[in-house]
Amino acid sequence: MISKNIIAILSLLVCTISNAQIFESDTLNSVLDCNPTPHTLVIFDIDNTLAHPIEEFGSDEWFCHEVNKKMSFGNDYITSIYYALPATFYAQFNIPLELIESTTPELIQYLIDNGIAVMALSTRSLFIAERTLDQLNQINIHFFIPTVDHHDLVLPMHHPCFYKQGILFGGNNDKGEALAFFFDIMNYHPEKVIFVDDKMKYLLSVEEALTKRNIIFYGIRFSGCDERVKNFDPEQAKIQYRALKEKNGWSVH
Repeated sequence: MISKNIIAILSLLVCTISNAQIFESDTLNSVLDCNPTPHTLVIFDIDNTLAHPIEEFGSDEWFCHEVNKKMSFGNDYITSIYYALPATFYAQFNIPLELIESTTPELIQYLIDNGIAVMALSTRSLFIAERTLDQLNQINIHFFIPTVDHHDLVLPMHHPCFYKQGILFGGNNDKGEALAFFFDIMNYHPEKVIFVDDKMKYLLSVEEALTKRNIIFYGIRFSGCDERVKNFDPEQAKIQYRALKEKNGWSVH
């Protein structure tokens, strides 16, 4: 098995070759170390970057666990995702989010007040777009891109992709491809992008797409939820799922 250190070295090598910069940080305030200007777009992932559910059930690590379990039964990746989505949607509509860092709303507002565009790029489905906006509103998270049309937008990609109020709901599409397509449709081309995500694969995806467009790229691999993910307890999540259904009047046997 390849060690985490080797993976990190290989990732940094890729970033060096592509003339992008990716580094790891356990705080979102590291965005400010990348010297954002009014010509910069700052992008945040949502789950395990800005916020997470207050319970194990419905978390990103729970979802990954469920997908991997379905794949172990012989299902392909996309089919396994579809198996996990109904319970995921149920969780999202019943469980609120909480901030990972209490100062995040102030950080985002500081960027916006200084003329810096801020958006979110998520693998969340368009079918929970309204609920996601409600969840984020409850923890005072809002986004703003001054020069982009603020109307809702469906992007005609292979999988459903939707933009609403500063959030690009990429679903099962490649994050880099979805973002690049969004830029083209909106005729929006920032000089620099700072992207924060807890998963390296998404940082590399966006880095590849933006390097082709000669956009300066800073990626931050957010590690603030690593311990939470590491300590995920599927049995506890199962108990919470059962308790939620009983609370909502389901007959659970």
